[in-house]
Amino acid sequence: MLPVLFESSFFTLYAYPLFMGLSWGVGYWLADYFFHKYSNEKVNLVKLFIGLFASSWVGAKLFFLFFSSEIEVQKFLYADAFWLGGGFVFYGGLILGLIYFLFYSLKFKKFPIKESHLLLPSLIFGHAIGRVGCFLTGCCFGSQCSYPWSVHMHGGEVHPVQLYEATGLVIIGVIIIKKIHKKEIWSKILSWYLFLYSLLRFIVEYFRGDLVRGIHYFQLSSSQLLSLGLLIISLSIFAYHRVNISKQMRQ
Repeated sequence: MLPVLFESSFFTLYAYPLFMGLSWGVGYWLADYFFHKYSNEKVNLVKLFIGLFASSWVGAKLFFLFFSSEIEVQKFLYADAFWLGGGFVFYGGLILGLIYFLFYSLKFKKFPIKESHLLLPSLIFGHAIGRVGCFLTGCCFGSQCSYPWSVHMHGGEVHPVQLYEATGLVIIGVIIIKKIHKKEIWSKILSWYLFLYSLLRFIVEYFRGDLVRGIHYFQLSSSQLLSLGLLIISLSIFAYHRVNISKQMRQ
């Protein structure tokens, strides 16, 4: 772990806020790049990103509290350090951020929904950078293992599960960018992201060692249950497109 990257008598550089800032900065740059390259629409990315940042922050915090014990909820609920610092659940941020995006796009007509796939590289690579920050800080850590690539964390040798996920996200990001370049249907690209990430997250959860994720039904964590839901949604979208293609071929 390396939670403090630099420390002096007048300044301390923490890994987690640095990498969180990098994730949003890189995310904005990628969104700007892909919109200039693949879209003719004029959108205000600054306003969009401010809203996404605020909504996903709140969503990630609320999910953290929802899946925490009663004692932890009482401890964190009214603590400024919690709301302004660490303690996030990615799926919570994704869900509330998506709700905000749908209102922004469909209700207020501020963003073309058919261009939403151009935001995926920002989400994916920003998420990967954030996981590196988790690794350096020591949160979202793995279960014990004795493999050569294990890392020493929290008093034992554990899976570098944060790096597993970050590596998987980079691979997913490359796949999605190729699909954007081929100009595949936007909804199919979105469903590919949901399918690939939910599958990755479902597998990676088996190597997690922290208790924050919670264990619920059938020995599955809350994130695994949500991953199963997203898998079903993505497969339903794939099936819908397949049915449409079959209908068009018959006509």
